[in-house]
Amino acid sequence: MWKIFYNEEQHTFAELGIGNVRRLWKNQAIDKLIFDVEGRSIFDDPVFASGSIIKIFRGEEKWFEGVISQTPVYGSAKLENHSYEASGVWWFLENLIYQQEWKVPSDSQDPDSSLTNIYKGHIILGQNLDGEKITIGEQIADIVNYAHSCGANLTLGTVNIDVHIPFDECKDLSCADAIRRLLRWVPDTVCFIDYSQIVPEIFFKRRAQLTSTSIDLLSSIEQFSMQPRHDLLVPAVVLKFETNNSTNGKAWKTVNVQKYPEGAEEIGFKTLVLTINLEGAKSTYITQKITSVAIETSSTLWWTQHVPWLAKFTNVFIANVTRTSSLPYELINGSVADWMSREVEDDVIRANVSYRNSDIAVVDQDIAIKIRATDAETESYGKLISMLTAETVPNNLAQSIFESVGVLQYDGSITLVDHEVGTKYEQFLLNFISGRAEWEGINAVVQEVVDNLDRGEIYIKFGPAKHLGAADLAELTRSGRLLYESRNYGERTTAEAMGSGTVEQGVYSRVEDTLTGDCKYNMLKFVDSENPNSMVKIDASDLTQSLNVLLREEDICESGVLKKRFSLASEPFLEP
Repeated sequence: MWKIFYNEEQHTFAELGIGNVRRLWKNQAIDKLIFDVEGRSIFDDPVFASGSIIKIFRGEEKWFEGVISQTPVYGSAKLENHSYEASGVWWFLENLIYQQEWKVPSDSQDPDSSLTNIYKGHIILGQNLDGEKITIGEQIADIVNYAHSCGANLTLGTVNIDVHIPFDECKDLSCADAIRRLLRWVPDTVCFIDYSQIVPEIFFKRRAQLTSTSIDLLSSIEQFSMQPRHDLLVPAVVLKFETNNSTNGKAWKTVNVQKYPEGAEEIGFKTLVLTINLEGAKSTYITQKITSVAIETSSTLWWTQHVPWLAKFTNVFIANVTRTSSLPYELINGSVADWMSREVEDDVIRANVSYRNSDIAVVDQDIAIKIRATDAETESYGKLISMLTAETVPNNLAQSIFESVGVLQYDGSITLVDHEVGTKYEQFLLNFISGRAEWEGINAVVQEVVDNLDRGEIYIKFGPAKHLGAADLAELTRSGRLLYESRNYGERTTAEAMGSGTVEQGVYSRVEDTLTGDCKYNMLKFVDSENPNSMVKIDASDLTQSLNVLLREEDICESGVLKKRFSLASEPFLEP
């Protein structure tokens, strides 16, 4: 006996005048229950309010549960009634936008603040929050669990699709669209719902995971059609993964070919070839070339390079050298930054210098130079400032697709009459006996079922999922044509945009300065520029004793007049 549970009350169909009951099921779509309530005026209030929940029981087992989604009324000269349409729990998946967790800084003004999780309609299918690849089954489980957490009255039954796909980045998909997008990679998958549980359970099973059942073609059958789909049988699946890589703006592309069966030709009629773009490795480096030379304070040549006027003199002597740094090299070209892990310091080097040439002789003059001292040797330094690792090629994806499209499928339909409605044929693979011998093991996948409870009639459509775009070779290629490389798969777990990074500029470059102290002259020579033989020479080495030659006042007589003058002379002394 069929019963309906509504508003905490249970009634038989007859008690409420329910008739013309039909259940419509379609793979990966909303299953519906459509029925009439007879004897109701078009002016009467609806028996079942829009948005309310109904449950249908076959005996003591719950057979359907759904939300009232449409309440049309009908009236004519002969008949008035109310019609109702209830949508099964797939309705929740169609009417909820799937959102994934992303990590973002807890302080929107501080990119270095701790990370927190937020939900976004920007999603990457095939990836978990840790940035790791997950299987189709794991991704579907996350979608269903998300819907359940949002209040959807369904839980996950069984999903065992151990297939990895390329990261699929998209935005603002319903939970149902996200699931269908995943299942394009495994087009032999059937989704059905077990309403017998307190909370309906949703199952996803591939063809090889379904149980077979047989229908006798000599039983009560109204119509039957069958067509082998040799046109959909592909000899091989070839996947060409194109990866775009770049380093510091220089880009190059690699192609990885995956095919099944092994050894299959890549070019051939009906071969399913999919070109799939993967995000490659992206990296940005900062480089800095450094030129440095050894600091050689004992070398006269080194000093004349920093105090150029010393090069005019011979017999240059350096003494009493002191430094404020102990680093071994002088920075000549380039700039030292913190990321180089090298030290740089201001170095003030002092010394006493003596020198001479034919015109001048100096002893004990203080000089000082200021340079940048460093331990960075001459070379080109580099640092990685941003890095995005390449997306890995999914293993055995070509084999998985081939298992769906490399097996001969049969397309057709059958209508069973005088049949007790209740068996949910969508949960089975169909074989047919009392017909052609090959039909007994075709294991046809059911795509649509219409149960008419009043008439005891069941309509079943089986074969490729035409409504899901798996009816010809061109449609099968949509899995690749609709997929673009994911450019943000690294951002979901790190909260850092691809290619981001801080470029540290150098803080120390070359500096050079020279300070010179007072001179202590030993010899001076003044030469007439026009007559080199006319000169005045003062050389302290000509003194035979330790004397001071100074300007001294003398008395002289000029033309009988007593006068004074200054002469450059020593003090008087006695000959030894």
